[in-house]
Amino acid sequence: MIRNLLLFCTVGLAFNFGLSQSIMTGENEKLNKTFERLLVKYRPDTKIHSSIKPFTIKDVVRTSIDILESNRDLSERDIADIEYILADNIDWIKYTYGSEKYNELTEKLGIARKGLLKYLYKNTSSFYAGHNKDFFIKVDPVINFQFGKDLKSKKYNFNNTRGFKISGLLDEKIYFYTSLYETQQSFLPHVNRKIHSTLAIPGEAFYKKYESSVLKGVNGYDFLNAQAYIGFGITKHLKMQMGHGRFFIGNGIRSLLLSDYATNYFYLKFDTRVWKFHYRNIFTEMTATSREKFTYDIILPKKYMAAHYLSFKPVKDFEISLFESVIFSRGKNGNNQFELQYLNPIILYRTVEQFIGSGDNVLVGLNWNYNIARGLSFYGQLLLDEFNFSNIKKSTNYWANKYGFQMGVKYMDILGIDHLDLQAEANIVRPYTYSHRDSTISYSHYNQSLAHPLGANFKEFIAVIRYCPVDRLTIQAKALFAVKGEDIDKYSYGGNILLSNDKRPIDENGNFREFGFHIGDINERSVIQYSFNSSYMFYHNYYLDFNASYRKERFEIGNSGFEELFIGIGFRANIANKSIDY
Repeated sequence: MIRNLLLFCTVGLAFNFGLSQSIMTGENEKLNKTFERLLVKYRPDTKIHSSIKPFTIKDVVRTSIDILESNRDLSERDIADIEYILADNIDWIKYTYGSEKYNELTEKLGIARKGLLKYLYKNTSSFYAGHNKDFFIKVDPVINFQFGKDLKSKKYNFNNTRGFKISGLLDEKIYFYTSLYETQQSFLPHVNRKIHSTLAIPGEAFYKKYESSVLKGVNGYDFLNAQAYIGFGITKHLKMQMGHGRFFIGNGIRSLLLSDYATNYFYLKFDTRVWKFHYRNIFTEMTATSREKFTYDIILPKKYMAAHYLSFKPVKDFEISLFESVIFSRGKNGNNQFELQYLNPIILYRTVEQFIGSGDNVLVGLNWNYNIARGLSFYGQLLLDEFNFSNIKKSTNYWANKYGFQMGVKYMDILGIDHLDLQAEANIVRPYTYSHRDSTISYSHYNQSLAHPLGANFKEFIAVIRYCPVDRLTIQAKALFAVKGEDIDKYSYGGNILLSNDKRPIDENGNFREFGFHIGDINERSVIQYSFNSSYMFYHNYYLDFNASYRKERFEIGNSGFEELFIGIGFRANIANKSIDY
C-alpha cells in the first residue's frame, strides 16, 4: 500500500476531481464511515461541511486525495481506506479523465480485471459501466439476504431485498441517480409494535402483508422503496437537485434537526457554496398520514416543508450552523398548494408567518462540531420549537417549552489502537416538541418522524465501538439506553408527535393542563439494547454478516415489559447493514 502513496501524490493535483457535477454517496455505509473517520482524524480544509449529508462523490474523492497529499504520517490502513474510496469511484474517474488515466490508476491500485462475460465487473467497483465522450452510466445490483431467530419469542426473522442502482452523467453537466428495491421482511417484536402504532414501516412507505410460500409460519411485510434524482449546476457556486429522497443534518448517530429516518419524499434542493459557507435550501412535498389508514384508494393528504441550513466553517477544526424549517398544509382553505412566500430562500420563516397570518409549525436549531485534537471531535445540536423564558426560570415544566439538545463525541484510534473508534452521544427532547395543534403539520412524513425516531418526551444515550482489525473486516458493538414517556389514554402527554397538542390532559378547572410535564410522563418506557455486528467484505461491496442483539423494555404502569434475544446471519451487496434499534 505504501507504494501507492507516491502515485497519488504525483497525480493528485492534476486529478483535483474536475467533475463539475456529482451524485451523492448514498447508502454505502463503508464509504460514508470511512470518509467521516478521515475527516475527524485529519481535519481537512474548510470546503467540507461534515454536518451536511449525504456527501457528494466529488467532495469525497477530492478531500481524500488532499488528505493523502498533506499528511506524510498516514498509516498503511489509512492509505488502504483512501484506496477503497478511489476504487469505489474509479468509473467516475474514467469518464472524467479518460481511459489513459483510468488504466494507469486501475493498474496501480490493483483493481484491473478482464471482466465477466467481457462487459461485467471489469473492475471491482461496478457491475457494469459504460461511457462515451458525452455520456456515462453505472449499474449495480442490490442484494440483502438476512435470516435469524428471536430466541425469546421463538420466531424466525428474515430479510429478502433485491434491486438495482443506476447513476450517470450527461455532457458533464447533468447527473442522475435512481434505485429500486423490492423487499419481503419480517421484524422483531419491538418493530412490529412500532408498525402497528404508526401504520408505517420505519423508512418505508406503502406495504402489504406477506406470507412465505417456502417457510411455513414465517410472515411479514412486502414493500418497495425507490429513490431518484437529477441535478445540475446553475452557476459555479449554485447547484440544484430535484427528486425523491431524504437528507441528514448533523454529526451524530441521530439528528434532532433533520434525519433520514422517514421514508423518501419529493424535494427541490439548492446548494450554495462560497468561501467558508455552505447554504442549503430544501423545499418538499410530503404526506400527512400513511396509506394504511385507508381501506380504499385515495390521494393522500399533502403537507409541505421549507427548510434552510447555513453552515459556516471559519477554520478547519470548527463548524457552526443555523437551521430553520416550517411544516405547513393548506388542505382546508387553500386547495393544498405550496405557500409561495416560503420560497424566499433567505428570510426568516417566523416573519413570513406574521406576513400571512398563519400558525404553521416552525422549528429553529443550532449545530456545531469541533475537532479538538487529532482524532477527537465534539459535536452537538440545540433545537427550539416553542420557548417561554419566564416559565423556564420558574421551573414550571410548561408544556409549550418545547426543545431538545444533543451532545456527542468521536474518538478515533482509541489508546493508539489503529481503527478502534468510539462514538457516544446523548439526546434529550422535551414533551410536545415537533408536535402542533394541527396534527397534520407535525414534524413528520408518512407518520414517521423527520428528526429523532423516538419523536419527543425522551432521554437517550448511545455508544458505538467500531473496530477493523484487518482491511476487510468490521466489528461493531453498540449499547443503547433510553427512557420515553408513552400515552395511556385518549390524551397526549407529549410523546406522540402525531397527536394534536390540544389533546393535553384536563386540569381541575376543566381546561387543558399547562404545567407539570416532565420527560417520561406518563407511562415511562425504559429501553436497554446491546447489539453486535460483524461484516466481512469478501469482494468489493459484497459482505457476509453476523448480527446479534439483546433488547429489554419495561413499562412503568403495570410493570409490564418484554425481552428479545436475536441471532442472525446474512449476505448483502451494495447496501448498508441496517438495524432498527428505536
